[in-house]
Amino acid sequence: MAVRNAASTLVLRAYRGPEDHPAMTRTATAVRAFNGDAELGTVADMDNHYAHLVRADLPRDCALVELDREVVGYGRASWEQLADGGRRIDCILNIDPAVRGRGIEELLVDHALRRSIELIGEVGRDATTEVIFYVTERDEAQAALLRSLGLLVVRSAAQLIRPDLEAIPEAPLPDGLIIRPIDPADRAMHRRVFEAGARAFADSYGETAPSEAAFLEFIGIPGFDPRLWRVAFDGDTIAGQVLSYLGGPEPDGSRIGWTEAISVQPESRRRGLARALLAASLLAVRDAGATSAGLGVDMQNPNQAMTLYQSLGFAVVSTMREWRWGPFAPGAAPALPRARSGGEVAW
Repeated sequence: MAVRNAASTLVLRAYRGPEDHPAMTRTATAVRAFNGDAELGTVADMDNHYAHLVRADLPRDCALVELDREVVGYGRASWEQLADGGRRIDCILNIDPAVRGRGIEELLVDHALRRSIELIGEVGRDATTEVIFYVTERDEAQAALLRSLGLLVVRSAAQLIRPDLEAIPEAPLPDGLIIRPIDPADRAMHRRVFEAGARAFADSYGETAPSEAAFLEFIGIPGFDPRLWRVAFDGDTIAGQVLSYLGGPEPDGSRIGWTEAISVQPESRRRGLARALLAASLLAVRDAGATSAGLGVDMQNPNQAMTLYQSLGFAVVSTMREWRWGPFAPGAAPALPRARSGGEVAW
């Protein structure tokens, strides 16, 4: 599809495979930097993620927009099986901030909605399905378009940074628990850690069902380094974990230690374990060469995660909103949403 825009031409085309990842990564990096994110992502990250999207039909799910033959945006609408039995269609649209508001949003949102309708017909026959658009806080053009179509913000997530690794507080482990080192070569233990995380998050909002593909993506993450993990055991049972890794070195020599995948098993909660593990993780990434630390959080987390992180010196640097279309009951056949002006969405 080609659309004339002033003296330029916008072209919507299908994803061609990993050859598109460098251009897609450049676009995603520009979006994240504009939003204030500290973690920008790499081509290797995208290669690993896209290689394990086993439920995706990428030539149909993913589309790129070229402006005068240069990629300036892309979008993907692909589905996930949720731990609670439902289905979610994830719509990820990244548009270079330098060219927002020039018709690219309309092309990619239209593609995502049309593909979502197809997917609802294919995978939503026997399960409730919702469609979620993930939009960075500063992408006002995409937010305005989704708002005009009647979508609503249902959730927010934030990225937090601790700007230095000085004065890390002491936080002892609860009685009876110990932290054990994890061998980087011990795949059986890596799987146990992965499965423990899935169990801890099973009742969390939007949690996807664990799968072999998700495990392979987990161990294929470019920054995968079990030496930085802090995993607490109660006897031989995993009680909680923080799976830290180092971000790449910045031009000024700084480096972020990402203290992510923070989880505590239900039976070990309310004992101070998350705080103890996070404090231990801050020490670990500091000793590995990090100069600051970062993590992501669901801002509606019911376990007071935000309060814990702020008490340890983390502060919000960027925010992402979830915009929802649906949910749709099993067997639903939705039509394209209409703009609030009453006109059908058509570009």
